Amino acid sequence: MDDLSSKNAPITASDLCDITRGLQEAAAATNNLIAQQYIKLFDQFFDYDAQALGSPMKAKMVEVAMDDQHKMHVPLIALVSPRGLALERMQVDLSVRIQNTETTKASENLKRERFYVTVGGQNKRNGDARDPDEVQIRMQFQACEPPEALNRLIEEYTNLISPQRLPESPKPTDDSNEFIEAATVR
Repeated sequence: MDDLSSKNAPITASDLCDITRGLQEAAAATNNLIAQQYIKLFDQFFDYDAQALGSPMKAKMVEVAMDDQHKMHVPLIALVSPRGLALERMQVDLSVRIQNTETTKASENLKRERFYVTVGGQNKRNGDARDPDEVQIRMQFQACEPPEALNRLIEEYTNLISPQRLPESPKPTDDSNEFIEAATVR
């Protein structure tokens, strides 16, 4: 649809309750997204058997050689500083024009009025900063601290990191003779 036909298209009235519910669902979906961030974090840094529910997760480890004689096993989760992105505030500046109303029964003795409204006008008013039919949505995102349990888990894994001395390989002595050693093996 081109710009001219969309400007001339009639505005369909919507139930104000549906608009409000839709905005609430958008905010709830953002909270769900934050939870999914932490679930993906575990998927990245832990191995688990998806078929065996309840089986323990095992941290993915890397071996780091400190020098020729020392090594460390480091859990990958201890190498990250997780932060989520949270929706701090969602402000909706909403102006609507009532197109129609409908009376419905909420219960036997109680009636309820449904408001059908149009949102977002197509013509700007002269001199006004904002058309009253215009919808403006402001969302503010802010980095948020991960859940305390995740911080404690990372700290526990970090505390497990300690260098280990590699076993010394046996050094051959000068008086060893490979022919004598081969004969004694038989």
